[in-house]
This record gives sequence, C-alpha cells and structure tokens, in this order.
Amino acid sequence: MNRPLIRNILGKILILVAILMVLPLIVAIIYYKEDGGSFKYIISFVIPIVLQILIGILFTYKKASDNAVSAKEGFIIVAASWIIMSITGALPLIISGDFVYKTGDTATFLDYVNAFFDSFFEISSGFTTTGASVCRDVEALSHSIQFWRSFSHWIGGMGILVFILAIIPESKEGSAVHILRAESPGPTVNKLTSRTRVTTRILYIIYVVLSISMVLFLWLGKDDKMTLFNSFIYMFGCAGTGGFGIDNPVLTESGELIVGLSLYTKYSQYVISIYMTLFSLNFTIFYLLIIGKIKDVFANEEIKWFFGIYFVSIGLLMLSLIKVYTNIEELFRYSLFTTATIMSTTGYGNVDFTSWPLISRCIIVILTIIGGCAGSTAGGIKVSRLIILVKSLINKIRQLINPRKVKAINVDGKPVNDEVVSSVYSYMIFHILIVVICGVLVSIDWFYNHDLTLADCFSASLTCISNVGPGVTKLIGPAGGFSSFSNLSKFILSLEMIAGRLEIFPLIILLNPKVWKSRF
Repeated sequence: MNRPLIRNILGKILILVAILMVLPLIVAIIYYKEDGGSFKYIISFVIPIVLQILIGILFTYKKASDNAVSAKEGFIIVAASWIIMSITGALPLIISGDFVYKTGDTATFLDYVNAFFDSFFEISSGFTTTGASVCRDVEALSHSIQFWRSFSHWIGGMGILVFILAIIPESKEGSAVHILRAESPGPTVNKLTSRTRVTTRILYIIYVVLSISMVLFLWLGKDDKMTLFNSFIYMFGCAGTGGFGIDNPVLTESGELIVGLSLYTKYSQYVISIYMTLFSLNFTIFYLLIIGKIKDVFANEEIKWFFGIYFVSIGLLMLSLIKVYTNIEELFRYSLFTTATIMSTTGYGNVDFTSWPLISRCIIVILTIIGGCAGSTAGGIKVSRLIILVKSLINKIRQLINPRKVKAINVDGKPVNDEVVSSVYSYMIFHILIVVICGVLVSIDWFYNHDLTLADCFSASLTCISNVGPGVTKLIGPAGGFSSFSNLSKFILSLEMIAGRLEIFPLIILLNPKVWKSRF
C-alpha cells in the first residue's frame, strides 16, 4: 500500500477544506453585527482553518516517491477523506455554540459530547448531500453556520476528491481514475476525455455554470423573501441535491403546517423543482449537449427511464391526491416538487407529505430507493442500476423458459459485461443488508423513547443511505428532524450517510481490519 501517497492526499484534502472555510469566515465578518456582534463565529472558523492547514502541511511535507493509485488505495483514500472532512467540518458548529444545547444554566461536559455527535451528524449530512438535520431551530443559527452547513452540500455534491483531481496534476494520469470511480456515483464511471484531469475540469465547469444560473434565476425572481443570501443557500442544496433549509415550519392558527419552500412564491418553487431535476441527471448529458451530440442525448437509455419514472410518478401522485387538493395548479406543483425533491434525493419540502394518503407515501418510498442518474449529484441506487437489474431479471426468466437461448444484457446498444452485473447485485445485497441492520440498531432507542416506531427506524435508515433527508413518518418528515435519536443512532446514521454517498464499498474496505494490520 502506498501510504505516503495516502497521507499526501489526505493532507491536500485538509488544506483544501481549510481554504473553502474562508468563505463562511467572510460571511461571519459580513454579518458580524446582525449575528450579535460576537467574535465567536469568526473564531469558530479561524481555529479549524489553522488546525487543518497545520496538519495538512505535516501530512504533505514529505512527498510520495510514487504517485500511482491502485483500486484498493482509491477506495481507502476516498473513505478516509470523507470521514476526516466530517470531523473537521463539524468543528465550527461545536465552537460556535450553535449546536451546544444546554441542559442547565451552563453547558456541561455531556452537553459538549452531545454537541459533537449532533455536529458530526449535521455536517456528515451536509457533505453527503443528505439534508437530514438534528437542528432544533434553524432560524436561530448564525448566517455563517447556515452558510457552512449548506455550502457543504455544494462541496460534497460533485466530490472533494474530484475537485482535487481537477486542480492537482498527477504523474500517472491513468491511475487517478481509481479515485474518480471510488467517489463518483454509479455502477460504472466513464471519462469524457482520455485524460482524467480534463474530465474532472469539464464536470466542474458544468457544475459551476448550472449553480450560477440558478442563483440568478432565484435572486432576480419576484420573491421578496428570496434574498441573495437565501438564493445561494437554496442553490447549494439543489446543486448538491442536499436539502438543508433555513426556514422553520410554521403552524398557522387554522392548524395548517407550512413547510419550508411553501413560504416562498410559486415561481421560486418551480425554479427549484426544475434545478433539482437538472442536477439529478448524468452530467455527461450536459457535455453531449454542449458539443452538439443531441441524438446521443435522446438515445440515452438512462435518461429515457429517468423521465419515464419521473412523469409517471407525477401523474400517479396527482391521481392519489386529487381528493386532497381541489386546485389543479396546487395539485400539480406539489406533485412535481415532491417527485423532483425525492427522486433527486434533495429533500426540500413545500408540503408535509407525511399526512398524504398511504399510496402517495408508498410512491415516495419507491422514489427514495431509486434516486437519480449515475454521474449526477443525486443519491439512491441510481436509475442505471435499476435498468441493469430489470433487464437481468427479464433475461433470467427467458433463460428459464428457453435454457439454450443466451442473450446478452444491452444498455444503450452496448453489452453489459458480467462483472458490472455482478457488482450491481453485490451493491443491492449490501444496500438491503445495511438498511436492515442499521434500522435494527436504531430501534434500540425505543428503550428510552417509547414513541419511536418501527416505521421511524427503517425510514430513517433508508433515507440516510439513499441520501434523501426527510422520511415518510411524522418524526423525520419535512417538518420533523433527527434530534430525538440517541448519540449512538446519530453516529450509526452518519456512517450510513457516508456509505450511501460513497456507494458502500469504500467504507467497507476502510473498515476492514486487514487494512489496519500494518502501521502508516
């Protein structure tokens, strides 16, 4: 194992995250007076920045003699990077005191222990673009903390190591693809060009252009509540398909629960719906559009399946809710937004869908499992895997009927090799096992919280590994949160979110005891 190279890359990651923290630090300075005129929010970013730079310099001081990265090392680098990022990224939340919930007049040691698990959960949710939150009052957070937790979506959406590959040249270009494959979602990863670094730069250019355009559409729209700051916050959530909001649910005098985005205009809701959909598409599609290969876009099988599922889901939700909402525009908007937010795994809400009919919530659970396209910022099992699974099952049935007839599985007119099919089955088995195991472990919370239900436990497990955020129960729905879970459950769900974002295997390899037999 190339340990010097692993240390070097981890050091570069720490330095890069420190540099990225300068943005929320600037926000803390700008909103210094509005956030109470206290230096604590400035200090809460200065300390982690200095700490990460010092450790990063220590890790990168001695250069690696060999820059080659094997497949195993790629998995280890990615998984270790995301765990370290989540730990250091949680520091501003703890130091600021925004996530320290006092049990008495002054904060105790136990309060700080709870704050660590809350902050680790929150920032893991941010970097993995899950959007599940333990925050009890999001509007009470300072501007800098709100910015950092949402900015973590944008950082994690495309992937921090993808960014490293885009800006840092490696001597052996071919080996860098192992890092790209370990961090990028989907059963397979194809380079847009022959050079990995050029591919990652193209991906980031597309990502940035889409992000800027969304900010402009939101900010320039006729929505007084959608300030420039809010436009950036909601752009971060959509671009990374994360979903951290900055508005508490409001209970009206009539008993109606107004959730998140419903506080904004219809225009803003439609813009967000469209961009959530765009960011859940394979970024290769945008590249093909740029270079004029329109026919290839329309011929793409994953896109056909994605929009097929997308529009059918909108139609089914509208049919199931036709007695709930009499206004056609409202019915369409809620169905469109919910389909977009769940399928993209963003997790924003413009309605409390936990009160919808059971059939509607079943559709939401199915969309939670499927997710978006491979090569996007969305979570879930990915539409590409669903295609391979369905075609593989159909092929198996045909073989049972006619054993002599062997037909290859084709996607986009090309045969899918057995290794890819096998990896898809392996992924699905691990996916189901992790959902079940983590759901059972979370159910231990019932011994001190008898209000916790079986649906709460498994909905939490499923939504975390799918990187969606809200579940289909009242406890963890669009108007709920994860604050009532124990520290153990929060830690388990945090690791599950990281496993879901990295598509399981990197974290499993990192936690393999054989990896740690020899010292660094």
